[in-house]
Amino acid sequence: MRFIGGVAALLAALAIVPAAAQAQKASDNSAEEAFKALSFQDKLSVCLGCHGPKGVSDTPGVPSLAGQPVNFIEYQLIFFRYDQRKSETMAPFAHPLTDDDLQKFGEYFASLPPPPAAPDNDPALTEAGKELDNGHCEICHLRTGQGDTPRLDGQREDYFVKSLQDYKNGLRSGRGLGVMPEVAYSLSDAEMRELAHYFAVQPGH
Repeated sequence: MRFIGGVAALLAALAIVPAAAQAQKASDNSAEEAFKALSFQDKLSVCLGCHGPKGVSDTPGVPSLAGQPVNFIEYQLIFFRYDQRKSETMAPFAHPLTDDDLQKFGEYFASLPPPPAAPDNDPALTEAGKELDNGHCEICHLRTGQGDTPRLDGQREDYFVKSLQDYKNGLRSGRGLGVMPEVAYSLSDAEMRELAHYFAVQPGH
């Protein structure tokens, strides 16, 4: 009887879900269903609303995707789709994506010209970033936009810095992290800004 009573208490506890959490889950499910029902072109329009009409972002904290490698785009969307990379913003859009969507998104963004170089309003910061990099980043992040790693040239500085901070602080979780947590852990906030500025002002190749 004690066992049965314990089970009943456990089931009762599990049934008590905060109303706010229920509402949030329902909202997320509704967003996913609505996005799933869209055509690819309409899905693409939603994505470009944040990532910029030509894949070049004007939105703080949102990366530019233009000119990124096909494999990189596809892999990141797969990670988002299966929650192997966590993002409350991306989850409702990535969960409903089909394999065909993934391929089309990868091919579309790879076909766009990479972002233009940002104006260099701080040459000293650029030089500091260049010296700090010393060609090391390009060992993995090919400037031709090929491979599985993201293109860095022309990327938004704020997003670049936030990504490094997330790697360093363990907030960038899931698959596909590679050596980035180790690399970021060795960088100070000032060095992150130097690298971000250096790559932001580099013209795309």
